[in-house]
Amino acid sequence: MEVVARILKSTVAGVALGAVLTTVVFAASVLVDGGRVGEAFGFGLAIGVVGALLGGLIGLAAGALKLGPIGGALAGIVATLAAVAFYVLVFGQPGRFSYFLRESVVVVATLGLPCVLTGILTGRIATRLRRDEHLSSARPQA
Repeated sequence: MEVVARILKSTVAGVALGAVLTTVVFAASVLVDGGRVGEAFGFGLAIGVVGALLGGLIGLAAGALKLGPIGGALAGIVATLAAVAFYVLVFGQPGRFSYFLRESVVVVATLGLPCVLTGILTGRIATRLRRDEHLSSARPQA
């Protein structure tokens, strides 16, 4: 039961961290680029949903596979590359994949840092939860 709780907690943490970090990074990049505040907030929330989905997958991986911070960072990199592959395959046309691959730098810039940070933080959370499980199982039952 403690394993299921660890996986759920790390998944929820990944969803929250992914949503917040992705929204903040995207909104900041829009504002730095000269966009309006409403535009930054609106599109930031939309991109935050994507970040929440990726963060949930990263948190699930960190909890289920017992990943630490480095493993979580690698899971964030894999999630970013999966988002790039999804972008290229969904929006690209045969013969124009290289164009969409070049344009996917926006996806990497928007999702890369938040996904890696989400992976590091959920890896730390999962590690702490595992340590708490170990300590609670080592205590004598009264």
